[in-house]
Amino acid sequence: MKGGFLEEQITKEATERPKREEQAGSKDWDEATIDGMAKVLEEILLEKSRLAKNDLERRIRTGTGVRDFKARCCGAPDVPVPGEDEDIAARLLKEYTKPSAMREHVGPIMEQATQIFSRIQDRGKTDGMKMDSETEVQVVRDVIKECLIRHVLKCINNENSGNVASGSHDAGLLATPQGYFGGDLENFDQNCIRGLMEDGYGYQDDFIDENTTKDIFKELEFMDFDGKLVEVQQQKMTGYRTDRIMWMNFEALDREKQPGLVTLMKKMISIPFELNKKCSLYLQASSNFQLACYPAKAYYKRHVDGGYEDLNNGRKITAVFYPNDSWSGGDGGNLRLFKRQLNPFQLQEYEKKGEAPPIQSKEDVAEEVEPRGGRMVLFRSRDMPHEVLATRGKRYAISLWMMGPPGPGDQADGHHSRT
Repeated sequence: MKGGFLEEQITKEATERPKREEQAGSKDWDEATIDGMAKVLEEILLEKSRLAKNDLERRIRTGTGVRDFKARCCGAPDVPVPGEDEDIAARLLKEYTKPSAMREHVGPIMEQATQIFSRIQDRGKTDGMKMDSETEVQVVRDVIKECLIRHVLKCINNENSGNVASGSHDAGLLATPQGYFGGDLENFDQNCIRGLMEDGYGYQDDFIDENTTKDIFKELEFMDFDGKLVEVQQQKMTGYRTDRIMWMNFEALDREKQPGLVTLMKKMISIPFELNKKCSLYLQASSNFQLACYPAKAYYKRHVDGGYEDLNNGRKITAVFYPNDSWSGGDGGNLRLFKRQLNPFQLQEYEKKGEAPPIQSKEDVAEEVEPRGGRMVLFRSRDMPHEVLATRGKRYAISLWMMGPPGPGDQADGHHSRT
């Protein structure tokens, strides 16, 4: 960002701020101020090697349920547009961060940033602290950056993920088994399916053959050496996770150089179709994957991938594949799954019966799953707290999150085909 430009715009906005009381979002902005602040927003997104824009894209892909399949019948995927390799998330990001969109964002973002900064100043006065001009500009910039990210995220959520988060009822996106023609949908045995439905998790060994698993590991290493997997800086700084990740759509794979990943992702794309066939989970189809590398001593602290009500980001089932063909028990990096937490539907059943729900300890561990090569793990995104323990050697994982509505398959009676 050009030196002094943000400070100049902030000073100008403060000078021209109307003295009358106004409701948030109702401020009248002159064209010169809008143009200037739109330029500030663009520079904030791109400064420091696009740190803010990368953070925005990460949040879009991990929390909004961006759709990869849109409208063909029976849940079949879209036909790729010739010459186009961007997925929907990338296209939405471009649409909502173009210059004309930035001008529209100025009003609500600056109103919110002004309110937040005023609260920061009030708190500072209460604590007897006062910022110098340089610190004030830095704090204002950080506040604007966070408001910008949250506002764009909200806009994309409103356009793209309303149905996903509130119900996922769009039949065009449903992974309808009758619309799948890539195989017999028999990748998981009875024990894995039963475990997923009753205990909240299950895993299948030899999901991919040994030779292909080795190919996948090598392909991931090449991508890692090429610097394509990067640390999640915000979460690393807070000590939350220390892995490296990248996002990849199936259409972006190089069929000649990445045959292992092509084989794996094709098979993983079939998972929501199979689970809908066997468990009636109403999952949506998806082809957007997260690739992760855990170098030695890397970890990911306890967290949950999804939630209910206000915490609902659309995720229903998490699938994780491990290509670590030479992994042994002493290499660490286990996936620690905590016992399934009672969901709102199960709690309602106890309430209807007039019974008190069983007391659950949040520290009870269900199992520590080793990330052995060829192993596929499925677990309920909303119900299963989990963490990745520190590794002693390099560990890779490929994850796919499947969107679906709370309810089907979540009821206390199981609501799935008996195995």
